[in-house]
Amino acid sequence: MGTVLNPSDFAAARAVRSATLKELGVAPICLAPGQEDPGHSHTVVEEVVIVQKGEGRIQIEDNTYDLCAGSVAVVPAGQFHAMCNVGTEDFEAVAIFNANVDRDAVVLKTREEHFGTAPSDEMDVEALKAELAEVGKTVRRLQRKLAKA
Repeated sequence: MGTVLNPSDFAAARAVRSATLKELGVAPICLAPGQEDPGHSHTVVEEVVIVQKGEGRIQIEDNTYDLCAGSVAVVPAGQFHAMCNVGTEDFEAVAIFNANVDRDAVVLKTREEHFGTAPSDEMDVEALKAELAEVGKTVRRLQRKLAKA
């Protein structure tokens, strides 16, 4: 399960194990007011997000947490995560992740792929026929109404 630590909980951040700089990747995050990222999940790579400025929210799997300057979010490998800026100023954070992994072993998934709601490439012909029949009925009803008017 993901974890979010707020400034008052900072002592709990010791749960993040130490690593040398050769093992860490760092990515800056900046979201304008109202902006949100589409989110993703990835195997093998764990993330720690440290908020530097602004107000935001992070979704980790099915849970949503408020973020502010000093918040620390811990995202285990394989869990979906997405962030948004809910404040009036830029939301700035840094993501720190384990970079000492075989990149070919990392499976990156979108929200749809992660939660299993990706649209199917296969067309359901029978459902399409039924939908078109309903549209046809609606069109004919509207034509009759217009003819009477």
